[in-house]
Amino acid sequence: MEDLRRIIHVDMDAFFAQIEQRDAPEYKNKPLIVGGPLNRGVISSASYEARKYGLHSGMPLIRAKRLCPEGIFIPVNMEKYLKESMLIKKIFFQFTPLVESIGCDEAFLDITGCQKLFGNELEIAKKIKGRIYEQTNLTSSAGIGPNKFLAKLASSIGKPNGLTVLENTREVMEKVRLLPVSYIWGVGRVTDEQFKSMGIETIGDLADTPLPIIENKFGESGRIIHEMANGTDNRKVVINQEPKSIGREVTYRKDVDDFEILRSTLLFLSQKVSRNLRLQKYKGKVITLKVRFSDFKTITRRVTLKKYTSGMFDIQKSSVLLLKNFDLNRKKIRLIGVSVSNLKPVFMLENLLPDDRSANENLNEAIDRISDKFGENKLTIAGLAYKDEIMD
Repeated sequence: MEDLRRIIHVDMDAFFAQIEQRDAPEYKNKPLIVGGPLNRGVISSASYEARKYGLHSGMPLIRAKRLCPEGIFIPVNMEKYLKESMLIKKIFFQFTPLVESIGCDEAFLDITGCQKLFGNELEIAKKIKGRIYEQTNLTSSAGIGPNKFLAKLASSIGKPNGLTVLENTREVMEKVRLLPVSYIWGVGRVTDEQFKSMGIETIGDLADTPLPIIENKFGESGRIIHEMANGTDNRKVVINQEPKSIGREVTYRKDVDDFEILRSTLLFLSQKVSRNLRLQKYKGKVITLKVRFSDFKTITRRVTLKKYTSGMFDIQKSSVLLLKNFDLNRKKIRLIGVSVSNLKPVFMLENLLPDDRSANENLNEAIDRISDKFGENKLTIAGLAYKDEIMD
């Protein structure tokens, strides 16, 4: 049955960095690193020019600066990236209803049976890539295969701006076996090191290792990874469920215990979360505050509201009340974050009476209109002092 399935995996090329290079000509063909803060954060996205220096997502920025001293380091602008992501996802649904998004920059598309409408799988993949470029001026890589593993592997080996087909044939699998085991989806750096300690370096090494040994070490996930190494992947493309939460967090340049700085940060974060909720057309009832202290101990506190909201001041007021429960005299704060959960799509709440709208939602929508017209950074909310203390 697997051989009848046709899966396309689409992955945007260095998504955040590519958007910034598109929008700022001075960044083109330069080693650009998106992330922050420089002395404490990690890489969110690195341009292909930066990757030549060995840089990759998740690498501490302080190390990236040593490896690539000529690199250009800029902060994350998540609102900008989410807008592009939503536009790209709309393109996917123009070809199939079976879309499984992975984060904001990649997705699996099950196009089985769609060929009669749009042509064969190669033509469909080309149309998707072309439509993305036409509407966003961004490149993407696509992989085609009979299952999710081979489709994702195909897109990975074709980067950037590639289009690769991998079939589950003996000739293809002989070449796949030679690739590092880290090419298997789900094998991160820690798992890769564990495999190496077992003498497993390549996908072929893993495929040849008896399944009981892998299951004993890695459990159910080990069985799935072992099957992938042998070219088998029976997982279906699953239409994404509603997001569980929408949130933002920041790491301070220096640890903080000043309540006014923290209050200002919470307003800043609440504005970002509020805008993301409205962009994605959700409201929520549970506000969660996340605090990481200077000793790296992390604590969360939450409160449930009476009404669903996407209002920044509703979010900020609740998060400030939660913050007051912490003893700031004993430890300083390194990171602080705010999220909203127990989400419902706005269309499900449209039958609410007018009185059920939050008092500040009209103001929020006015702010959105200004931001859409003039840009995210053209409007500053009164009370956003101390912005230099944080790195978004």
